Amino acid sequence: MCYRVKQHVCVKYLGVLIDSNLNWSSHVQLVRSKLSRASHLLFKIRKFVSIVVLKMLYYSFVYCHLQYCIMSWGTANNSILQPLNVLHNNILRIMTFSIYSCYVTALYKNLSVLKLNGKYRLELAKFMHKLHHGALPKIFDNFFKIIYNSYSYKTRFADNQNYFMQRVCANSKKSISYRGLRSGKKAKRV
Repeated sequence: MCYRVKQHVCVKYLGVLIDSNLNWSSHVQLVRSKLSRASHLLFKIRKFVSIVVLKMLYYSFVYCHLQYCIMSWGTANNSILQPLNVLHNNILRIMTFSIYSCYVTALYKNLSVLKLNGKYRLELAKFMHKLHHGALPKIFDNFFKIIYNSYSYKTRFADNQNYFMQRVCANSKKSISYRGLRSGKKAKRV
């Protein structure tokens, strides 16, 4: 008995919209619509509550949508993520009663909130930390190989564990393996 498999342009799986091109535009549009509703709510209520309450509402209605599965859709092109960044900036302006032309980096710092790219890098760093300490499921064991003693002579970095990517694919610069290694190298430099 043969069953026909229907091809879909977009499929919702565990709350994430996965499109056929894997460019995440459908999911980013979904997150934008949720954040748009949240920005309207924050705009209406901001005159009646303190900044502490506004931050609680931000984490309840905005941050949760930005953080959910960002390891997957955070690799989207900047052209797809840009409208989401603009909306996120507007939400922070609404919370602080700032004008549209104000510099948003100060708002992020004053509110102790990460930018979208910072949220992605944080989740990636958490992933690499869990990998390093063996707290991830066994499926991730094949993503990286640990190299011990990569130096034949004693240096200050000789005892460090190093990782290298075992799998290379055509679009490897967007993969968790590649970006995880890059984030680890940046963290070691700090």
